[in-house]
Order: sequence, then C-alpha cells, then structure tokens
Amino acid sequence: MLKSYLSTTVVALAAVRASASILSQVPFGGPSQFLSSDSSNSVRILTHESHPDHSLTIKPHYSNDVSTKGDGNTVADICPGATSGYTGYLNSGSKHFYFAYFESKSKPKDDPLVLWLNGGPGCSSMMGLFMELGPCIVNEGGESARENPDSWTNAASVFFLDQPIGVGFSYSSNGSVHGGEGGTFAASEDIYAFMRLWYKAFPESRTLPFSIAGESYGGHYIPVFAEHINQMNKITGIDDQIPLESVMIGNGIFSDLKQASSYYDIPCTNVTGIGPLLDESVCKKMAAAVPRCEYLLKACHEFPDPLICRASAGYCANELENPYFKSGLNYYDISKPCEGYLCYPIIESITKYLRTDKVREAFGVDKAAPQFEGCSNKVGREFQKVNDFIIDTRPFVAALLNTGIRVMIYVGTYDWICNFVGNERVFGSLKWDGLPDFRYQQENNKQVWDGGLWWESGLLRYVRINGAGHMVPHDKPVEALKLFKAWLDKKPL
Repeated sequence: MLKSYLSTTVVALAAVRASASILSQVPFGGPSQFLSSDSSNSVRILTHESHPDHSLTIKPHYSNDVSTKGDGNTVADICPGATSGYTGYLNSGSKHFYFAYFESKSKPKDDPLVLWLNGGPGCSSMMGLFMELGPCIVNEGGESARENPDSWTNAASVFFLDQPIGVGFSYSSNGSVHGGEGGTFAASEDIYAFMRLWYKAFPESRTLPFSIAGESYGGHYIPVFAEHINQMNKITGIDDQIPLESVMIGNGIFSDLKQASSYYDIPCTNVTGIGPLLDESVCKKMAAAVPRCEYLLKACHEFPDPLICRASAGYCANELENPYFKSGLNYYDISKPCEGYLCYPIIESITKYLRTDKVREAFGVDKAAPQFEGCSNKVGREFQKVNDFIIDTRPFVAALLNTGIRVMIYVGTYDWICNFVGNERVFGSLKWDGLPDFRYQQENNKQVWDGGLWWESGLLRYVRINGAGHMVPHDKPVEALKLFKAWLDKKPL
C-alpha cells in the first residue's frame, strides 16, 4: 500500500521433522478451552523443538465475559464487537512480531482459521483490523471505535499479524535487525514457525481449514509463504502438518512485467466505466511509453543489475506513474481525490487511536514497541535492497494450484495501484494445469453477482467488485463479507 511499486521498487532485486514440546502451562484442547479455563490473564510463553530460535508469547483477552467489560481498558472496551482471543508476539532472537487474534462470532470450534496480512511492503495489519475487516472500526477523529457489523470474524477466527520487523507494533529489541532484511523469502520461516507454535498450543485448531488472506503486496507475501508451508508439509509427519486449505488475495501485485502497462489503461480508457481521467495529450504520451517500459523491465529481470533496474524503474515511473500522481486522484480509488496520509484521512485517526496508552495496554503491545505507523518507508527501502519487488510470484501461485490449494483473487475495479486490468493479465497468463479452461471462462463465461462479475476454473476463482478500490473490505464491506463466506463455504457467489 505504499505510494508506488515500480518507482520505489526495482532498485536492486528445510526443516527435519522433530517432536515438539510446550514449555508452559497452556492446556490443550483449542482456544475456546483455554479461554474458558480458570487461569488468570497471565502471559504464556510457548516453545517448539523444531523451531528452537522461536517462541510465542500470548495473553488471552476475555471479551465475551461481561464481567470484565466497562473499565475502559479491556479489548472489548477499546474494540466494540471484539470476540475472545489473544494478543502477543512471535519472538526470534531480538525480533518480536505482534499479532492479535479474534475467535469467530459464529462457531469458533468449527469455523475456519484465517491469517490476515496487509501489504506495503511495510504496512501494518492493524490497518486491516481497524479499517477493513476486523471486529471494530476506528471513528473519525481517533477518539473511539465502533463495532463492524461486516467483520470477517462473523465467519472465521482471524489473526492479524504485523510483519516484517519495523511494521506496526513489531520491533527489534536491540536495533540490530531492520525490517525487510532478506525480503519476502526471509519471512517465510517466521510465518511457518508462528503457525507450528500455534497448533502445538491448540491442537484442536488443526481440524479447522486454514487460509492465508491479504491484499496489495500480499500478492508477493502470500504465494511465497503458502508455498513454503506447502513444501514443508511434504516432509513433515501428518500430525505436525499445517492444514493449509486456501489463499485469498485482494488487489495484489504479482508481476511488474504483466501489471505495469495497466497504469495506462485505468486512467486513459473507460475500462472502469468512469474514464478516461487524464487529458488526451497526456494519455498519448503514456501509450507511446508502454512498449519501452515493458522492454526495460524485461531487461531488469534478465540482468538484475542495480543500474539497469534503476533505469527501468525510473523510466516507467516518469512516464506511466507520475502523470497519475500529478492528477491529485487517490492512488487506491480513482473515484476520489487523494486527501490525507496515503490518500485516506481515516488512517490518521487510526494512527492517533493506536498511539494512546490505553489502546496499547489493552492490546498487549510491548512497551518497547515504537509508536504506531500505518506504513513504514524504511521497511520498503529494505525490500528494495534485495530486489524483492521484481520477484514474479506467478510460479508460486501455480505451484499451490497444482498441488490442490484453492486460490481466490478478488479485485476492486476502482483501484489504480494494483488494478483489475493488471490482475487479469496476470491470471490470464498463469501457467498452471487449469489455464486453458480458466482463460475460456474469463473470455466466455463471466458470471454476475451482487458485487460485479466472477469466474472460476477448478481451484482458481477470480472476483471483480465494482466500485471498490484497493481495500475492498473498507469500500464494499457487505460484498466483501459475502465473497469471503462463499469462498470458505465452497459455494458459488
């Protein structure tokens, strides 16, 4: 969700099975059993022999217990609509990754488990929690929050995880580690360790379908993280496998080669139904630049030297991105002007709310954690250093599909930064076993639903949400919850 992918981007591009132990007093039997126990709200520390460099610190919050409400300092007071759950940290040396977990409002012992990740790279998943799909939404002004009737916790138990280090409430305790070091691949093992620790603490959760969901740079994160889990499951005993069932990615960035040219289509044609948005003379110049931009990006991929990649990124940014930025329109919603931080004034309200002592205390934020920021440019620069932006994640998506993992791609039609034209070029060219039929469905059998159009073939579903921008659950919460429920229930829209 940072301002630009190409211009800030292309600057420079297992484990052996072991038994595990829990060094804590956490009772087995699932999150609900732990929450209903007589133990106090004391912090628990969990370890796993297969991940000796990681531990999980968790603290339960009893939001369903009315006796704990009303003093203004509980999760239920801070976040109306919150269900019971946990806050805590995944620890690895000096690294501390923050998470907040909420049980499903419906049937927590039966409903799926979902890990939510915001993108950036460098944007906090607390944005997803307090702005999009969490149990509560921060009110304008940042003084309070209200219940979110369309929270995804209506249908699933959801984690919101801040990663990498330096994002949101995640931090390094000695300053030696900088967020983004090693890029997306380096984070895979942390995500894997997090889930292994969780399932050892709560083995009943292993019977629930597990999905990873997210948006934006999640198009990089999620395919890599999910495929790492998928590969590790192949060399792990069945009792220790992570029950990964699906991934869900909204308005994602997968391939700059396939998506860069769409920066022209959205503002310079009427493909969205509300264009063109830029002057004809500007658009003619942009159209003429598209072939050269694609040529230079290919050169960067073939010869990922920093000088070559800087040149390609600079040219594409100047010719295809800057004309849109100069228009004053929202990068994430072409129907609105860009106002406030990241074009959304509400983000400033969220930042103010999450910087208050009472919110930090209620949500179990370590005192050593920095002041909350929605997105970190510093983390984004670390991803640039390792060429992370030019990674093409299409092969990882294809690998998931070809080994039986379901994939849903959903895209708001008013987004510019990771738009539906680029996404459809990505998935119309995705080399997997079902490509011929998927392309047939895309070209000949689009189906209508309340939110727009959708089509699917086998394990791959693609959904358009008309009138939504980059953050679909924020813009179209009712439709977002509907597509989420239908996917989890394995039903058509």
